[in-house]
Amino acid sequence: MEQTGPGQQTHCPYCALQCAMTVSASTAGGGATVAGRDFPTNRGGLCRKGWSAADLLRHPDRLTAPLLRGSDGVLREAPWDDVLQLISNRVRTIQAAHGRDAVAVFGGGGLTNEKAYTLGKFARLALRTSRIDYNGRFCMSSAAAAGNRAFGVDRGLPFPLEDLDAASVILLLGSNAADTMPPFVQHLRGARGAGGLVVVPTVRDGPPR
Repeated sequence: MEQTGPGQQTHCPYCALQCAMTVSASTAGGGATVAGRDFPTNRGGLCRKGWSAADLLRHPDRLTAPLLRGSDGVLREAPWDDVLQLISNRVRTIQAAHGRDAVAVFGGGGLTNEKAYTLGKFARLALRTSRIDYNGRFCMSSAAAAGNRAFGVDRGLPFPLEDLDAASVILLLGSNAADTMPPFVQHLRGARGAGGLVVVPTVRDGPPR
């Protein structure tokens, strides 16, 4: 497949493993291609979601233009300039009536580092609101509380992931890493080879096999 340029080095946005990847624009049919990149967490590998991340660009159901709902309740495409002006007017009206913090920004854990940085800058400098959050506040709150109690950090591991390669015993409690983050499994080979990989399934996973 013909490509343009060397590609952009970035990280997969789908989970906390942050596998390194290179995204290259394609001149053959548009869209982009994805390649794994050497990095301590994934070492060049990606899971299915990472490899297929660029497929969204060519999906027939992907929105490529703004939609506005008319008085009849039907969504129709609208010009970008008109929609951006509408949003700007609404934001200005709301903030003028209720203050800067009346407008909030809600991001997502699927954003790349670059997008998360840009979104935060937009909230604080353009909108001048202090109200910015993301979906991980809800889905990760219990994990963050447990991490703080166990390790003193609310997210991630308190040691480099590569340290697991030399571990002789690893306990996985209620986790199915093979399904949720396949590139992570390569860091468990040492413990598995030593007979020290212990997996405690959740109730819905069924009895130990």
